[in-house]
Amino acid sequence: MSVGRQEFEGEIGRRFGDNLGFELKNARILIVDDTLTVRAVIAGYLRNYGYINLREACDGAEGIDIALDWNPDLVITDLMMPGMDGFELCYRLHSSPKTENVPILVQTALNKSEERSAVFSAGAADLISKPIDPQELLGRVRTHLEKRRLIARLSDFQRRMENELALARTMQESILPEEEVVARISARYRISMASHYEASIGLGGDLWGLTPIDDDRLLLYSADFSGHGVGSALNTFRLHSFIVGGALQANSPAEWLSRLNTFFYKLLPVGQFATVFCAFIDFARGTFDYASAGAPPPILNAPETAGAFRPLCSAGYPIGLLGEAHYENATCAFPPGSTLFLYSDALIETPEPPDAVFTTQSLCDFLQSLPPDASPLLCKEQVLKHLRKTGMEKPEDDLTIVVLKSEKGLA
Repeated sequence: MSVGRQEFEGEIGRRFGDNLGFELKNARILIVDDTLTVRAVIAGYLRNYGYINLREACDGAEGIDIALDWNPDLVITDLMMPGMDGFELCYRLHSSPKTENVPILVQTALNKSEERSAVFSAGAADLISKPIDPQELLGRVRTHLEKRRLIARLSDFQRRMENELALARTMQESILPEEEVVARISARYRISMASHYEASIGLGGDLWGLTPIDDDRLLLYSADFSGHGVGSALNTFRLHSFIVGGALQANSPAEWLSRLNTFFYKLLPVGQFATVFCAFIDFARGTFDYASAGAPPPILNAPETAGAFRPLCSAGYPIGLLGEAHYENATCAFPPGSTLFLYSDALIETPEPPDAVFTTQSLCDFLQSLPPDASPLLCKEQVLKHLRKTGMEKPEDDLTIVVLKSEKGLA
């Protein structure tokens, strides 16, 4: 190589390579060309630019062997080579799981659009015309390496986020009532229960729970925070901590909601809210008192509904919207044999209305069509089975179902 060319390449390196970071300098670049001089020229440009991790192959077959063993970050190849040409090299690299994402920069003298299109169809990421312009070569090399580095970082970030979200999902599910707790409470109050929780995007804003008040009374609640994902999930943790921390003591469901509203009104950003249902079930009296903060209408099957599933009134301000919101108590008969069906609005909004599988009334009708002695588990499973007939893998919102039945004849 002449002194003039060395000086020229050095000037290119100084002009464009001064700000090459460590990752780019150490990027693995494979040069495939059957002409030694061409390989030397390309390698010279790259070294003067700052790249230090280069390997060369004299044909496509050797290029494949090196690529599979070395896993380069970029391949620069000629098209017309004896034996395995550049087309076959691109195809083989693009077809291998180990190298399918490695960008391939093809140097070519092809001018026809259909010929150049065939190069991309074979798996090339980019073309550079012969004779090679060093500035164009170095610019394209850097662009593809930075793009590959960005994709790698994004993929790594995505993997970390998936792991963290999986952990957060496990934590969120852990604040739902555990099976042993439900079994113990069911035996204590002579009830049977079934529940279902499903977040639409991994983390959700739904939460339900039950807490003994005394030997005769049980607190049951269901909450649905606006939005999806991390923000809504954090609100469910806040709600759970507020309840289990003992700060939410109340003598009635309306007072319970009022205190909850006071807490979240100061905490939630403007525009965020929660719909909540709260019931104090008194098994000694065979009744329950309830209040609602804009929750979907609970469905009751009891003597006062003539043995039919009927929606209850669920009027009330959602939690967090109005600082001085007022909530009303209502009382319903709930003797043995009665069933209470709670759900989040995803059940009556999947797909979005007016195409939803269920409306409140059609949900009542569907529950009424089940056998009269249907267990909470059967009610839940049949509702979910009917919902899945839409072909939707997941609901469009977080879905919660809680079914509680006061059993007959249990000692």
